[in-house]
Amino acid sequence: MKTIKKKILSPFLILIILLPIITLLAFNICINIYVRNTAKEELRNTAQTMNTLIKRELITDVLVDDSQQLNGVILKLNGALKASKLALNTELLIFGKNGNLIYPRSDTDISFLNNESIQIIYNKMVNNEKNDVETLRIEGNKYLMLSDNLAKQSIKRETKLVFVTSLSSANGLITMVNTILFIIMLFFIGIGIIVANIISNKISRPVVALSRITEEIGEGSFENLTQRTEIEEFHMLENSISLMSQKLHAYDNAQKAFLQNASHELRTPLMSIQGYSEGIENGVLTDTKKAASIINNESKKLNILVDQLLTLSRIENQTYGKTLEKLDLCNVLKEYHQRLEGIALKEQKAVELILPENSVFVMADDNLLSQAIVNIASNCIRYAKHTVRVHLSKQNGLITIKISDDGNGINEDDLPHIFERFYKGNKGNTGLGLAIAKSAIEFLGGKIVAYNDESGAIFNIELSVSK
Repeated sequence: MKTIKKKILSPFLILIILLPIITLLAFNICINIYVRNTAKEELRNTAQTMNTLIKRELITDVLVDDSQQLNGVILKLNGALKASKLALNTELLIFGKNGNLIYPRSDTDISFLNNESIQIIYNKMVNNEKNDVETLRIEGNKYLMLSDNLAKQSIKRETKLVFVTSLSSANGLITMVNTILFIIMLFFIGIGIIVANIISNKISRPVVALSRITEEIGEGSFENLTQRTEIEEFHMLENSISLMSQKLHAYDNAQKAFLQNASHELRTPLMSIQGYSEGIENGVLTDTKKAASIINNESKKLNILVDQLLTLSRIENQTYGKTLEKLDLCNVLKEYHQRLEGIALKEQKAVELILPENSVFVMADDNLLSQAIVNIASNCIRYAKHTVRVHLSKQNGLITIKISDDGNGINEDDLPHIFERFYKGNKGNTGLGLAIAKSAIEFLGGKIVAYNDESGAIFNIELSVSK
């Protein structure tokens, strides 16, 4: 498995190395084509110029094979050819009708050709019927050749002028340019590798550091992040991991507190049940009926507590099998009101239900909604002086269920914590009722808030209207 550094560095290295090589190859192809085409054009121009000079210089009729006059004229023309910049690295050859070399008399008069080269050139000339520029490779060197008949009509048609251009100087220049380019490319490839390595390190180091931090978080270390980077995306990732760490830390503390509180809440009725059952078993308690009644009551409390814990756990773990159905809140709240009146009668208090004239519908789970509303209303009944009001209203696509009491309100110190699990204020029971209410409402897509006003405590539940 590749590291992120290798994953980033590999494409850079391939690009850094291949791009100069491809550039160098493309340059060589283009420069060779350019040099060859330019040399061919110059060779054609040279031949045309020489033909023009021959027409002007060859005034009298002469014989090719033995004429001193023609020889002198050719020497003069060759001198002109050498002086012309058009004929740089170009030699003139004249062949007779029998293939004999009329000019030059020996290969010592030619700068870059020998007898073997001249014979190869002659053979090529014989086979070249179109008199076009030909490319030759002789002893590893490249040449361009152009042959033509002497232009003077009095001279025999078999006499041939051959112009030969050597590409050695151009090839030498190309080789020197390639060497310079290769050195420059090597330099920049080295620079590119260093830069790519620096960039890959800048990217991989924060990733490695963040990986170590996540491992520490996984092991239970939730300290704040100290890693910082200049890359915006990594900075966002650091902030996300830091926020995740804080939430996990809070969740871990909540879980520990939950286990501690749950153990305490479960232990109390269990100890009571155990104590009374042992008293009956050992004959210590004579009033067994009273002891059995206490055991029964504590068992009911224990059963209620376990049910609440299971409900809260299922809601928060998203494993609660909710069944959403279209409910008429007016009818539903009337049913809840009947249940609440029984609780209120024991406390010698009243529950008022205020409903709108028209029906209000909502998509909700009846069981979850009833637990939320009954838990909140029961809490209000416990702290109310005389009356608890449940008011239903609809406005701007939102349903509001307002549950209020005429008590002294929620203690300001308790207000931020009343929806926390096992948090119990004055007169509190298990500390799970409001936690279940909040989780249930949020599970149904709504929200719940609590606050005080002049008349007492108020709980506002907001839900979306069913379409």
